Amino acid sequence: MTKSKTTRFNPDRRRLVQGMAAASLPLAAPLNTLAAMAGNDNVASWALASDPATYAQAFGQRFTNRFVNVLGGAAASGGGFATLADAPAIAGWLVTPVFKPDQGSTNKFTITAQQAQANILNVFGKNTTVWGYKNFETQGATFPGRSFEVKRGSPITVGWRNNLRSAAGPLPHILPVDQTTAIQATTSGVPIATHHHGSDSAVEFDGLPDQWTTPLRVQVGPGVTAANTDPTGPGLRYQYTNAQEASLHWYHDHAESITRLNVTAGLAGLYVVRDPNEAALQAANIIPKAPYELGMVLQDRTFDALGNFTYSANPADYPDPAVAPTLPANLPTAMPENFGDIILVNGKAWPNLRAEPRPYRVRMLNGSDSRFYTLTFGTTPVYQIGTDLGLLNRGVAMTSITIAPGERMDLVLDFTAMAGQTFVVSNSANGPFPFGDPPVGGATIVMQVQVNLPRNVLVPMPVATLLPSTNLRRNAATPAMVPAATRLAGLVNPKVRRLILGEGTDQYGRILPMLGTYNPTNAALNVGTLSFQDPPTETPALNATEVWEIYNISADSHPLHMHLVQFQVIDRTPITYNPPAATTMANGWQGVKLEGPVTRGVVEPVPANEAGWKDTVVCPPDYVTRILVKFTRRGKYVYHCHILSHEDHDMMRWYQVV
Repeated sequence: MTKSKTTRFNPDRRRLVQGMAAASLPLAAPLNTLAAMAGNDNVASWALASDPATYAQAFGQRFTNRFVNVLGGAAASGGGFATLADAPAIAGWLVTPVFKPDQGSTNKFTITAQQAQANILNVFGKNTTVWGYKNFETQGATFPGRSFEVKRGSPITVGWRNNLRSAAGPLPHILPVDQTTAIQATTSGVPIATHHHGSDSAVEFDGLPDQWTTPLRVQVGPGVTAANTDPTGPGLRYQYTNAQEASLHWYHDHAESITRLNVTAGLAGLYVVRDPNEAALQAANIIPKAPYELGMVLQDRTFDALGNFTYSANPADYPDPAVAPTLPANLPTAMPENFGDIILVNGKAWPNLRAEPRPYRVRMLNGSDSRFYTLTFGTTPVYQIGTDLGLLNRGVAMTSITIAPGERMDLVLDFTAMAGQTFVVSNSANGPFPFGDPPVGGATIVMQVQVNLPRNVLVPMPVATLLPSTNLRRNAATPAMVPAATRLAGLVNPKVRRLILGEGTDQYGRILPMLGTYNPTNAALNVGTLSFQDPPTETPALNATEVWEIYNISADSHPLHMHLVQFQVIDRTPITYNPPAATTMANGWQGVKLEGPVTRGVVEPVPANEAGWKDTVVCPPDYVTRILVKFTRRGKYVYHCHILSHEDHDMMRWYQVV
């Protein structure tokens, strides 16, 4: 009845892979190179490591990159830079890091994805080839893409264009593509599909994985129709209503089976919604405003000897030595996860922020492939004031924060009593999370903060300590949040859907994280894990409010993201159960299902800092996580794990609102 706790890869296999990595070092490697590798997070694990010399050079330059603020609200401090003094030293941004509408328009944007060069590491001679976004203002694309900043209730249209090409034709991918899983195996040029993560969008404008186009729209996916084809140019045109309350979204590539590669290459940026409630809080000096509002996009990467991105895909490096020989030789292969050993903030490796002794608002996104971050900020008081899709009722005092891939957090860091101090923002989250290896070396460091600027006494300063007792949701359009448990108690027989997060294997024996269904009372309906290509099993009715129970019977925490909707977390409960039963799926893969009795432990109420509107929820292993979700548009959308390596292979499913 109880499940034995096992890690995905047993210690003996991990030690074997570690030994293989050490054996692959050149015999004549100099001592300083070996020392640099010893500080490199991925040398002691199965994941790919950066080139040792590049890593050592970048680590030696840590904190020399200046923090670049990617929120346009800080334009008053020098075009989006942390301080006016920093602005002249940072190349790549013209005026402000926020997209402006097309010339002659107030609500239409044309955004092009293309290849560019970026100075990420601040190492002489090692610029990085990236994929980014540009508009009419910029000669080249930027990494990350510029931010959108919109007002609630003011719709915009965006023309997304794929220009990943040169004069000679479509560009090859800058990262290794697994041809056994990728749609690119049948396309000429790299397909992209831009998803507005967090948006309440009509299905044709969601940026679903089948809404892809190759360069110049020569080839398109089945989700491209007359409704989303741009009649004015070779791309797609999406409509965003921006009807949601003030919140931090993001846009990123979502092309089927190569999302992880396109996002790692650089195709991502922030999308900020503003509203009158937020403006009133800023006007009353309850929360910080520009120039004391900072955007922070966290990403991890590995780099080669030239300073370009790399991505773990060598079949010989597959973490299970029994599987590695079965993989197609000399062809890239999908890995269970990918972790970088160099941490980027807003496209800069280990940057330095200069700040005044006052509260700062920090809008944080975890844009990494697989890495969770558990962050501490020295002795700085930290308050969380918002979640993925809006403000909390009140601020919550935190000693540290843990943020999963795809999640956003709205924080206030209070530097008021820290004049003259310097500290490092540090990371302690295991990878894979929560039972993997602890980070070491550069993966334990995110950035440095120097509270060494004089306080501008002409700008009023909020009192951060009042946040836990102050109402943040204070107008009719942004009412106080009713707890999910209270809302649930008021529903009559809501539909309950039971899902599982499990791990099987594909045709090569590779680890395959998957979603599926669980039915404890009907064996015929207790199907277990399903592939992305299987028909939808979740078919909620329009305007229905449902309870989704997510049973995690895998070894990892999974950040489950649902397109279209916003939801609230009800609670989490530890469970014990029989070991997952093996199944053979329709496509021949080996899956799992949950059979027999499930014993629930003590219910754990949702933590105060997670009680707000969400679109991404962390589902810990050996827990059932419950969410309360309402479906407000008809159409066929997806839900998936936001570990990018998982959603590509194969932890993503369709659901149909009817």
